[in-house]
Amino acid sequence: MTDWNLFDARCTVGRHLTLREGAPHSAADLLADMDHCGIAEALVLEALGRENHPAQGNRRVIEIAAGQPRLHPAWSALPPGTDEQPEPAELLRQMREHRVGALFLFPRQYCFSLSDWSLDALLEPLADARVPVFINHDQVMAPWGTDLTDIDAVVGLCRRWPALPVIVSEFRIRRAQRSFYRALDACPNLHIELSGYWLYRGIEYITRRWGSERLIFGSNWPAFNHGMTLAMLTCADIDGRDKRNIAGDNLRRLISWCSPNHPEVRPAPPADEFAAFARTGERPAAMEFHDCHGHIGGLACHYHIPGGSLEETVAEMDRLGERTVCVFSFEGVFSDEAAGNDVVAEVVRRQPDRFVGFTLLNPHRGRDAMLRELERCAKLGLRGVKLIAHYQSYPAEGPLIDVACRWAHERRQIILNHDWGSAGQIERLTAEYPNACFIAGHATTAYADVMKRRENLFVCSCPLLGPRSCEEMVRAIGADRLLFGSDLQDLPIPWGLGPILAARISPDEKRLILGENLKRILQRYSLKAC
Repeated sequence: MTDWNLFDARCTVGRHLTLREGAPHSAADLLADMDHCGIAEALVLEALGRENHPAQGNRRVIEIAAGQPRLHPAWSALPPGTDEQPEPAELLRQMREHRVGALFLFPRQYCFSLSDWSLDALLEPLADARVPVFINHDQVMAPWGTDLTDIDAVVGLCRRWPALPVIVSEFRIRRAQRSFYRALDACPNLHIELSGYWLYRGIEYITRRWGSERLIFGSNWPAFNHGMTLAMLTCADIDGRDKRNIAGDNLRRLISWCSPNHPEVRPAPPADEFAAFARTGERPAAMEFHDCHGHIGGLACHYHIPGGSLEETVAEMDRLGERTVCVFSFEGVFSDEAAGNDVVAEVVRRQPDRFVGFTLLNPHRGRDAMLRELERCAKLGLRGVKLIAHYQSYPAEGPLIDVACRWAHERRQIILNHDWGSAGQIERLTAEYPNACFIAGHATTAYADVMKRRENLFVCSCPLLGPRSCEEMVRAIGADRLLFGSDLQDLPIPWGLGPILAARISPDEKRLILGENLKRILQRYSLKAC
């Protein structure tokens, strides 16, 4: 069995701002999760240094890492010029003394610029020593966002200090990836930490174009669980040497400036064959999956989707054991739903046994136009309904939502909605339209009480973010009501598989979630026309 000697570059321990009672946050919790997922080492920040003031967290993380050879301390810093932290040369000396392998900068959280006048006095000694510097533009007290990195400022910093290893890290890189490609071209010293780079075949694209040396494995624990980035990497379509680089060798090389100790770690055996697949990327031939949530049409999308053709998508599904996926278009999310539905219909025509096509609707068109589009697409072979009013700026509980639900009820179809609104709304809809199968398009426990009374309501697994998110979902709604959804070609298939494969639930529960539930639904709803 392959052991990639994983080294997690992005973990935070301590009582963070949004910590819920009983949620994992301590060094012991982190180590337990690392053991469960087969992760050897981790680079660790402390929550106070991430959220409130670097000096507080920097002191505490040294104490936390003491006696824990698998945990390597990381510090955060501010621009120089006040009495809040040591002068740059002294800060570097202290980092070397305590074997602090990397420095994190949080320019939005602490409201500072990456410009020369602000940071270069700090960066000069770090560049001479080749200390890796992580730059993260997330802001703890603001809602999580996407594409927050100031790429222009990062490129300017990289060019001023070409010997300084710079690693960009953020909650989610999505539409900005084309700019990141140009930044990688411009800056040989620029790297990307993977916990925020959840893009379909993104690892493969960057490895092929710029080399695996530019990517760093990280989880963003405990905001995310280890399984997501883990499976995304181990299942990537790249060779073993590249996987080992990304998994840990790149980070070990970057922090070697402070002569850290790296213990030999022998991971405990995985809990079952699913967990083994997540850890190694080696899938048993008989292990297959059925997916309730996918997008198609990635050759023309407002962000770049590598390998977006139908042939490449089917090859990716074959490689990963995905037999069936319910799909809808990108065009209908962001623009012309009719054009997108035509794309889906052509995919279904060419691969009818692999794709279940859903008609994507836009309620702004009005009742009559919605019904005409449903009728038109039914004749083209589409067998379900997709709503995404949230992206179309139509109210989640607007009156035209019922038009789609009534259609699905009358034809016994699946109807998947990005967001069904309140629990009261979905309770009404499932009661008034009992012959439709309702799927909440993204993981939520908000409808758990409704699901106790309604057998025609299910939840898609995408995304299961936190360290215990899959387990919590199963406790709340039951494994028989949770459906695996990858959100391909938006997200990597293994990124969605990982939290389920690695979850602390039984193999039988995993089988239900990963395909048996959807197979059963497709025997009752959205049946092929005779």
